[in-house]
Amino acid sequence: MKSTTRVVVIGGGIAGCSTLYHLTQEGWTDVVLLERNELTSGTTWHSAAQVTNFGMTQTMVGLKSHSISLYKELAADPDYPINYHHGDGGIRLANSETTMDGYRHFASQAKVMGVEFEILDAAECARRHPLITTDRLVGGLWDGEDGDIDPAQLCQALARRARKAGAEVYRNTPVTGLTQLKDDSWIVHTDQGDIACEIVVNACGYRVNEVGAMMGVHHPVMSMEHQYFLTEPIQGIIDFGKRVPLLRCPIDDFYSRQEKQGLLVGFYEQDCRTWGMDGVDPHFVNALCPSDTDRVLPVLENVFKRMPALEEVGIHTIVNGPITYTIDGAPLVGPIPGKRNAFCIIGLRAGIGEGGGHGWLLAQQIVHGEAQYDTWVIDPRRFTTHANVELCALKAIEDYQNEFRFHLPHEHRPAGRPMKTTPLTPILAAEGAEFGVVNGWERMAYIKPSPDFHETHGFRFNEAFDVVAAEVRAVQTGVGMTEVNGFNRFEITGPGAQDWLDTMFCGRMTRKVGKVGLGYLLNHHGMVKGEATLANIDDGTIWYGSAAASEYHDMDWLTAHMPKDGSVSIRSLTNDHTILVLAGPKSRDVLAAASRGDWSATAFPWLSVRRAFVGIAPAVVMSVSFSGELAYEIHVPNAQLYAAYLALRKAGEAHGLRLFGSYAVESMRMEKGYRHWKADLVTEFSPFESSLGRFVKMDKPHFIGKAALEKMIAEGHRRAFVSMVLDATHATAHGGDAILCDGRVVGSVTSVGWGHRVGKNIAMGFVEPAFAAEGTALMVEVIGVPTQATVVPECLYDPENLRVRA
Repeated sequence: MKSTTRVVVIGGGIAGCSTLYHLTQEGWTDVVLLERNELTSGTTWHSAAQVTNFGMTQTMVGLKSHSISLYKELAADPDYPINYHHGDGGIRLANSETTMDGYRHFASQAKVMGVEFEILDAAECARRHPLITTDRLVGGLWDGEDGDIDPAQLCQALARRARKAGAEVYRNTPVTGLTQLKDDSWIVHTDQGDIACEIVVNACGYRVNEVGAMMGVHHPVMSMEHQYFLTEPIQGIIDFGKRVPLLRCPIDDFYSRQEKQGLLVGFYEQDCRTWGMDGVDPHFVNALCPSDTDRVLPVLENVFKRMPALEEVGIHTIVNGPITYTIDGAPLVGPIPGKRNAFCIIGLRAGIGEGGGHGWLLAQQIVHGEAQYDTWVIDPRRFTTHANVELCALKAIEDYQNEFRFHLPHEHRPAGRPMKTTPLTPILAAEGAEFGVVNGWERMAYIKPSPDFHETHGFRFNEAFDVVAAEVRAVQTGVGMTEVNGFNRFEITGPGAQDWLDTMFCGRMTRKVGKVGLGYLLNHHGMVKGEATLANIDDGTIWYGSAAASEYHDMDWLTAHMPKDGSVSIRSLTNDHTILVLAGPKSRDVLAAASRGDWSATAFPWLSVRRAFVGIAPAVVMSVSFSGELAYEIHVPNAQLYAAYLALRKAGEAHGLRLFGSYAVESMRMEKGYRHWKADLVTEFSPFESSLGRFVKMDKPHFIGKAALEKMIAEGHRRAFVSMVLDATHATAHGGDAILCDGRVVGSVTSVGWGHRVGKNIAMGFVEPAFAAEGTALMVEVIGVPTQATVVPECLYDPENLRVRA
């Protein structure tokens, strides 16, 4: 066995084999895979191995398309062909118009990625699949690329190609420990000896946390028992004369695909079971869990109604094996939070179908620092301190029970809630607050007009529309208050802080004490990495603020680039403070009544910051606005948050202060053209392509990404960021929807919202530069229907910013 290598991949299932192969494709051939037993001896070997193009984000569609392309190539390899039934087609069934709306949206999103889906009615679903009834069926989504593959052959083919390129695979070589050296390289200890390497990749399936423990981390991955049956031959399949399409059924919680002349039928029963929470038997290799047919009987009854032929056919094999889930169902592929030179590719519940693409994107991150797609939807750092074992188990159960029922817009399911709260959470609940979830935090979405108010989640405007309109109106005409919890907040100190931050941001950040500035961080490829405010509170103290979800992401980026001389220190205050936002033309009056000091526009103008007391509560107050109205962010330690809240509510009585929520904030920021991190700000585009050129100072001597940005400027912009107004009053578009011109896709939507102050249906997105001029007529697909759209100025409400300066 080698004693040194560049990368060690731990785990020989689809995740590890795909990563190893794709590392060689990116030019790194001095790489090693370690497997404790035989390749595919964990979950991979018993996978149902379905390969679909369906994904709920553009990144997921893109990586699945890569998997399909790769698998087709492997199947056609004359030296080592593998069994891949490609293009059998697959149907996702629906029994409601809301589900069909979702399918129309996902079809539009897939179109942007070059993938075509079809929307079917119930009769067409039955025509294409000879075994199903149309009972309780409205229609379905057709994926013509759907199919299945032999999982063991797939992994062996990937490993074979990796070996041919120079990689090495060591079977029966369990990892016994990991040691990280001072230079951030690793020693991987095995029972066959040690390997020194630059980078470690955890690809360990259901044993993920055995290796995680070796590096002092816990990954939010949970295994669930999952059962499928293999049937005897079915006459209807024999008579059909070709392979029957795959089925995925959110109505009856099952899936099926052809296996020889019968079916493989898998179940997502409500009485499901976690597996391995207290550890995994070291001898559980190429093994299964005991079958438990009683658990799936309620599901089976509905399956019989959907496919009556199954009532007359025998079952010759029952498979019950563990599959891995994460808190939100999507995998963890990318850097391990808080670690250097450590990556993971874990939680792949649909590992075979997606694994080719996951390994592809991970290899790009390892070799180049970023992948060609923005990978936040699978980034391990999207979960923070709340991601413990118990929460992961509850969310895995919930996700398993809703396997084919996608999340609807604004839907936040109940399992594992509340997880993160502030002292105000029960107070706001008593006021009638409805909450959403942001990085585990319960954040107020709106105030219910009555205790029995219910919002019907879907892709069209619903009961909350008028509620949000009233909250926006209250902010515009008077004063409103909301809580913004979980906002990412780092305190940066030290004599080198200002100079260091100047190299981190592409713009010229203010150094004046008492001032706040907005800036953008780029990666080494010149693409947008992050957005942050820097508040110079006093001499030597800077607060860095960014989106709540970016807590681990931003800390990793900043600490990776900190000076080695100790001249800069960073301390996280994210979980210790909460923001109370006052917004509206009367917000200054409320603040002045609750806090000593001169809060006039002259003494405390827009983009100012100072320490103060709100009532008896210490606070840091910033004159910044995400609403476009005069506004103040009041940052308060959580221990004094209730006191500050009471002081502001009392001061607000004379001014008609009203609570508002995140729905209203979203409406108002769309009218202002303000961006949302990981919707409008992604690593696929430069700041110029993102219409943020005013925040870039190319005359600065140095900032991260400058050289790459100069090259891109010379080559010309590939995309342009635009705002559009849509001619629709029944629904907004949704993120990922196609933007068209003369029937051709020319871009995609990133953010949407109804602007209640301007009375317009607004969408933002990226388009080809030729279609970015104001007044350009385009079409945007709204729930699958091409809808007239016009490119408009970025800011539709108070473009001169007079109101925030009032």
